[in-house]
Amino acid sequence: MTGYKPTTCARLLDELVHVGLIHDSGLGESSGGRKPLMYVIHPDAFYLIGVEISNLYTTVLLLDLDLTILGTEKLKMNSQCTAQYTLDYVSRCIKELLAKHNIPTDKMLGIGVGVLDPVDLERGIIVDPHLFPADGWNDFNIVEYLEKNNDTLVFLDNGTNLAALAEYRLKYWKETDSLVFVSSDMGIRSSMIIKGKLVHQINEMDDALSHMIIDIHGRRCSCGAYGCLQTYSSLPAIHHEVIHRLKRGQGSILQESMEDVDKVDFHHILEAMDREDSLCLEVVKEAAYYFGIGLANLIFLLRPDIVICGGTLVPKPLFYEEASRIAHERVAIYPNCHVKIVQSSTAYNIVAQGAGCMVLDHFTSTDINNPGTNI
Repeated sequence: MTGYKPTTCARLLDELVHVGLIHDSGLGESSGGRKPLMYVIHPDAFYLIGVEISNLYTTVLLLDLDLTILGTEKLKMNSQCTAQYTLDYVSRCIKELLAKHNIPTDKMLGIGVGVLDPVDLERGIIVDPHLFPADGWNDFNIVEYLEKNNDTLVFLDNGTNLAALAEYRLKYWKETDSLVFVSSDMGIRSSMIIKGKLVHQINEMDDALSHMIIDIHGRRCSCGAYGCLQTYSSLPAIHHEVIHRLKRGQGSILQESMEDVDKVDFHHILEAMDREDSLCLEVVKEAAYYFGIGLANLIFLLRPDIVICGGTLVPKPLFYEEASRIAHERVAIYPNCHVKIVQSSTAYNIVAQGAGCMVLDHFTSTDINNPGTNI
């Protein structure tokens, strides 16, 4: 793969072993001749910081080079979480996590940040942060601010892409080179791994699944069309439907703690689901039904081997099980279609893990147009 002579490769490997970056992991499978000697990156040679920023939570992870989570901090986003407040929290968490695990700062390779909203990578900003509960995010350069406060490399990318990348690297790279990651949160997004490579959405179309029409006579979407999946299965759609039913007098435990139903937010609904509130469970089951239809349509179009479901609702068994059941029922008309629909392995942290993976890729990239820096 490198094009180097065996003696050159052997010398380079010896150097990497000597400085503690890689180690011998035994013999691999023979392809006809002598079994090859295998090496892997030493997981604690350096460390990574992975961050996810959303309008619900900000997550900060300390990771080793295997993307194993060593420490976690989370911030519940509210009206005080301006861009500066949130990023100061991130910087403070990084210092505390490194200190807690006795890791010197020069062992941190960098910070990766994943954002589920559209991002301008050149300017390091969130394009349309209107759903954030606090002001101060418009035109705020996330990369520049974190680089200045932490004196390290900072990388920013779309969170859905990073989730797909992390899932593939952590769990599925030996099983397939074709998978799709889908996420239902504030919006409904998807990302693809094809032939082992992440397919980047150059024109910021990662939310195209949101606007897949599932009912031409359905609800009006913000895009102007009717019956988009976004209007049935996203968190805003669920929130709107819960408020609508409460105002019509349908009973819920939400009425016990909220006198004004208009003040019910996403966190209240998720908590009510945990308490098995009948109204919230009914709304979420209906949202899962439509999400399952969207999944089936996606499978028909892309024909992946594996579909991974992530997002805020997926850890709730009702949503994942109903959506998976509906999708399997619809694709069953093709008996030779053996697509697997699985839950994200770490639904609440997968974007931040992928953000850390982005940092590692900067140093190990084989792309001649983006070679990274030699560790």
